[in-house]
Amino acid sequence: MKFLCLLSLLSCTSYGRFWEVDAFISCPVNYLRINANPAMGTSADFCLAKFEMKCAADATGAACVGAPVSQASGKPWTLISQTAARNACAGIGSGYHLINNSEWMTAARNIETTPGNWSGTMVNSGNMNRGHSDNAPALSLAAAEDVDACSGTGQSCSDASWNLQRRTHQIATGEIIWDLAGNVTEWIDWQVTAAQKAYASADGNTVVAWREWTIIDTNIIAGSVMETKTWQAAAGSLTSANGIGQYFSGAANPAAANRGGAWNDVSAAGIYSLNLHETTAAQYLTVGFRCAYAR
Repeated sequence: MKFLCLLSLLSCTSYGRFWEVDAFISCPVNYLRINANPAMGTSADFCLAKFEMKCAADATGAACVGAPVSQASGKPWTLISQTAARNACAGIGSGYHLINNSEWMTAARNIETTPGNWSGTMVNSGNMNRGHSDNAPALSLAAAEDVDACSGTGQSCSDASWNLQRRTHQIATGEIIWDLAGNVTEWIDWQVTAAQKAYASADGNTVVAWREWTIIDTNIIAGSVMETKTWQAAAGSLTSANGIGQYFSGAANPAAANRGGAWNDVSAAGIYSLNLHETTAAQYLTVGFRCAYAR
């Protein structure tokens, strides 16, 4: 042990073979601790809602008021703009906020590098599950117990048995997060102007269409707002065939980013899916949000 801790003043925790002053962040109920990843832009651990945000006032998610909650029951809170989602998260209390792109990427990279999220049980082996995304049923779903990971999809799986429609992913701590890849897409606190958007040179500019990551080659150099490490998978060869989703550059200027997939996005759904087609005021039944918490 490097030093002794006075229990009345400090707490200690073990990180591998070293002992350090405890930097542990205590997460609210139904929020998961996500380890910082400086390469993704997070310098400290943070807490992320385990579930898409719901509301106590309306289990349908279409007429919500009050503070959003992270819970399994009820359908996701939708028909909310990015601006309103940002305000709703902040309204929960100090430290709460709409998840930003760095936090999303930190969580996504955590999931990508966890073997249990891959059909081949090894990182980059086969597909990552993309959750409720095949339009059957053609609506959003409430969540369930972790062991019922395909709940509502018509498929059968658990949090430990892989299925393309499995709605859960495991993070490095062994905990389970729901619907980051499917069910409804989620607003993140990120806006991108038309001049900053990445696109495929073969298109000549941004287009109103889904595209594979592997053909995006413009506005992605180091230092760009959309250099690849800020929004793509670690393995640059991955495509929607591997379950990571697709990219929609879209027409909005500036664009309000939403990530993940909706129940009807099929191969476009996935943990890295990114849509830049909407404005900050847009509202849809297919778009919800997720809050984060940091000290």
